[in-house]
Amino acid sequence: MRNRREVLKALGGLALVAPVLAQQGGMGASPAPVEPVRVAAKPIPWENGACAFCGMPIKTPEGQWRGRTFPKGFFEQTYSQIAFEKPRPAPHDPKQVVEALHFESIACMVNYAWVHGIRDGEGATFYVTDRGAYDPARPQEIVRLIPARQATYYWGEKMMVVMNAHLLAFASAKAAQEFAERNKAQHGRQRFYSFQTLWDLAPLPEMNLVALLAQHAGLLGGGDHGSH
Repeated sequence: MRNRREVLKALGGLALVAPVLAQQGGMGASPAPVEPVRVAAKPIPWENGACAFCGMPIKTPEGQWRGRTFPKGFFEQTYSQIAFEKPRPAPHDPKQVVEALHFESIACMVNYAWVHGIRDGEGATFYVTDRGAYDPARPQEIVRLIPARQATYYWGEKMMVVMNAHLLAFASAKAAQEFAERNKAQHGRQRFYSFQTLWDLAPLPEMNLVALLAQHAGLLGGGDHGSH
């Protein structure tokens, strides 16, 4: 049995290894599973929803928030969801049940599922926002959810999104490639991934990764670790 110090050390190693693997395009990827049964996406609680992994709002705050002002629709472009076939206890209140978990970041969704052992297609379906259909003028109305397993993922080294995860999802490889071409100058190095590759690379690098993983693993008490 590992003690807390050993587990935290291991988590720290994972946080350092993941960015290196991302640059290499993934290693040891396993074959894609047989197409599982899809659970329908659930309504998005824009007004009071919070990320199940980092605790931050899924809707872009109006005005200043934690000393910063974000562009309209900044959070919504990476909204992600895990929809469950059967309701299950809420993460922070076992007396309540939920039909879905909501996330402000693709990396937050993958990291939550990784540490809690939730797999796409096994009583749950993962969804991501199609960045190709995104309209910052109507960030909530225009959100189009697509199954995470069918999306193409774009990673831009200097691209700013929530939690500094550098990830966006697109409904097609063509849309992702066109976006990359338009933003090559400002995004620096670029990569494309499948959902299977993201899963193989988990936990994915983002702000406060080690503290959040430790918290969800029960090694630390509750707290607000979210940051951008």
